[in-house]
Amino acid sequence: MKGEVRVMPFTDFVEERFFSPCTQYIEDQAQGRTAGGDYDKPPGTVSKVRIIAGREVTSKGRNECVIKIKGVNDRNASEALIGRRLYVLASDRPELREEQVGSGDDEFYSSELEGLEVVMQETGVYVGKVVDVFRGAGTHDLLKVNVPPLPTPEGEEPPKFQPEEHVFVPFVKDIVPSVDLTKGVLEITPPPGLLDLRQKAQKPKRQRARGPPPPKKKQD
Repeated sequence: MKGEVRVMPFTDFVEERFFSPCTQYIEDQAQGRTAGGDYDKPPGTVSKVRIIAGREVTSKGRNECVIKIKGVNDRNASEALIGRRLYVLASDRPELREEQVGSGDDEFYSSELEGLEVVMQETGVYVGKVVDVFRGAGTHDLLKVNVPPLPTPEGEEPPKFQPEEHVFVPFVKDIVPSVDLTKGVLEITPPPGLLDLRQKAQKPKRQRARGPPPPKKKQD
């Protein structure tokens, strides 16, 4: 009622971003989710806002953040912000490391890992490319790595639709011993069978063209 809004954090710096005064940028219009349910659409145009204060609340067993934005003082103003994302400038992010080379035990921003080529450390064989980073079920994150499709068995025709395939690689030092941002390469030493756990992207649904409804017959 006083214009406070509930936010879903996608940052490890919750206190710095939401519980202390700071400047951020908010989408002028909510862009919504992609078909896969992720919030990774481009932000469009943004406007500068001032976070005044915030606090942590527990709702349905989850810890969430409630914040106050300068100039948002009533329910109508806060409801107008539903679905919009908040951003900070890359230059305002804390430095996580001194070097551009690290391992699965070091800290990286998701955007630094996305797009890196993944190779086997021992052989240098190409495995795939990091396309996303997910929160793991435990304390470690998971790298979503797109991998090339398996070759079609000899004598068989390749399928007309070849869905993208991916594997999830735990971001831990034993499996990811080297990350080189300068070279754009991430080396892995996966346990046996990990790369066999392939998952396929869902086939997009075919859209049917629909014309106008048939005219209604006149009744006598």
